[in-house]
Parts: sequence; C-alpha cells; structure tokens
Amino acid sequence: MQQDTFFASLAKHFEDKLPFVAYRKPNEMAVQAVLQSSDELFYVNDFTESGFVFAPFNADEPTILFPMANSEKLELAIFEATTETTIKATTTVTEEEQQKHIDLVAEGVAALQKEADFKKVVLSRKEVLQTKDFDALVVFQKLLATYDSAFCYVWFHPKVGLWLGATPETLLQVYRNKFATMALAGTQKFEGSTEVEWGTKEQEEQQIVTDSIVAELQKVTDNLKISAAHTHKAGNLLHLKTDISGFLPANFNAFKEVVLALHPTPAVCGLPKERAKDFILNNEHYTRTFYSGFLGEINKAETIERNTNRRNVENSAYKASASSSHLFVNLRSMEVVNEEVHLFVGGGITAASNPEAEWEETVHKTGTMKKVLF
Repeated sequence: MQQDTFFASLAKHFEDKLPFVAYRKPNEMAVQAVLQSSDELFYVNDFTESGFVFAPFNADEPTILFPMANSEKLELAIFEATTETTIKATTTVTEEEQQKHIDLVAEGVAALQKEADFKKVVLSRKEVLQTKDFDALVVFQKLLATYDSAFCYVWFHPKVGLWLGATPETLLQVYRNKFATMALAGTQKFEGSTEVEWGTKEQEEQQIVTDSIVAELQKVTDNLKISAAHTHKAGNLLHLKTDISGFLPANFNAFKEVVLALHPTPAVCGLPKERAKDFILNNEHYTRTFYSGFLGEINKAETIERNTNRRNVENSAYKASASSSHLFVNLRSMEVVNEEVHLFVGGGITAASNPEAEWEETVHKTGTMKKVLF
C-alpha cells in the first residue's frame, strides 16, 4: 500500500470516529494498522482471542480488544519520513507540582525504609501540555521517524480516548509455545555511547526486577533462560536490560497465566507486586488508566511456506500455520484530551532513593515525548 493511501485510510477512520490502531514494532520497517468496523467496545475474556489489545495498569480492570474478526488489517511496507511539521505545545511545571512529586517519592522512601519486605515502588506523575493544533497522525509519523528501536503507536477508540507512544519495553513475545520477556530497570541519559558505568543502586534495582520476574514465571513454567544484564538504548535514554525466555506450559490458559504473572512488572509497579500496587493506587495524585498497562497483538495467525525434499517429491511446498503474540508495556506515552496532551513519566524508588534526584530523572524521561512536540 502507498504511504499516502495508508495514512488517508487512518484519517478517514479517525474522522468517522471509528476505533483503530497503527503501529510499528522495534527495528522493523513495516507499519501495520487494525481498523475496527464499528464503535463497539470489545473486551478480552481469556486471551484466546485474536486481535489487538489495550490493557490498563490495574489488572483488575478490563482489557480492550480490537478483534480481527471485526476489523480490517492494513500494512505499509516501508515508512518514509516526510517534511518536518511543527506541533505547537506549551507546558509549565509549577514549583507546587514539582514539590508534590518530591513529597510523594519521600513518602515512598519512608514506607520502604519502614517495611523490610517492601523492596521497591514505581511512582509516576502526569504533566499537562496545552495545544490547539494537535494532529495525531502527524505526531505518530514523527514518532516513527524519531524512534526506530521503540514500539511506536497511535491508538483511538471514541468511547475510550486517544493515545500515542514510543515504548522501549516488551512485556511478552510468544511464538508457538516459546516466549520471551525482559527485565528493564535503571536509567541514564544517552551521551553518545552505550559504554557506561552503572551505579550500585541501578545494579541492585535491576537484579531485584530480574529476580522477581523469574520468581513469578517459575510459578507457571520452568526451563527459563536468563541472560546477563546489559545496556539497552531507548531513544535518548539508556537502561539495564536482562533477557528472559522459556516455554509455555501445556495447558489451556498458559498464555493468560504468563501475562498475569508478568503484569504489572516490577519496572512499572514494584515489589512485592500487590503491596506496591496498593501504595500506587492510594498515593499517586492521579489515575494511571492505560499508562504502564500493555498493548499489542495477541494470537496473530501466521502462515509459513516451506520446501521439502523427500523421496519422489522434489521441491514440494507446503504451508504451516503458527500463532504469535507481541505485547509491550505502555511507557513513554501520551493521552490527548481535547486541547491538552497528558504526558506520563515515573521512576523506580527504593529505600536509598533521593527524592530530588528522582524528580530530575522524570524530567529527563519526558524528553522522549517532548522531542516530537516542540
């Protein structure tokens, strides 16, 4: 499909107030889209469905589904960046807002120091930008042009809202019965090289995250493979990353069990999961909704053509079918509400965290989204 035709189709769907998502996976060329045929709200029941999911941070709330059976699929083979377009947006973070987040982090540190079993909590904030000429598809194209190694997306449902993002973190990737995930923690600003030193705090946080994910996965599967921690570049930031892989257990709800074991991850919630989640829901100054939830393809049917050479059969081709899923944590994201853009950003807090330093880390992280708006 031609690029102009692809984006014109998205624009028409948006204009008609019909649900759609367009996205490109990390380090891939193709941009894909799922265009739902009606404005009905569909939800995931048991993760055996096929389509595109959009899940909230709070796993007790429903996950939205764009079902493939009720949608059209489009693909743009190669995205080519066009002339730069400026989006006008303004933001002013007040001293009161800054102090509110610093105080929140201080409350988290105090709770972590008081409770020996409370190891980590991820605390976030929302920054509101004012804009009058926001064009979601233009911003989406700027995300595509800027962040090759991230999952870039624009998601819209008239009964839910409009979201965009460029997230560096995979929640779960499944092909047939093999799955892969990651532990991602620690943050540094990219200064031109990935050969950097990581402090004790970042290394300890990364190990805590890795150990927790492995422990959760071992409840539902075994034979896990775990890599050494290594530096991972995501936009203008660096993170510590550990790759984890394994095999789904042979039962009906295996995929769902692994998803629920992982979400929300220690990188967006904390440890222990339920204690950290409770602290977040009761102490953060806003409701996250879909920020730090997850999104992506589930149970996507794929057909593989193969050639075999058997006796009396030369170059005979056959097709094999397989199912794949690829879910991403909804980080580095924004929600558009009328003439406002809401940016979301957070950081992992431990008993040794410095509230002022944690504030500065959130300021660095907002640069990912602001880069396409200013």
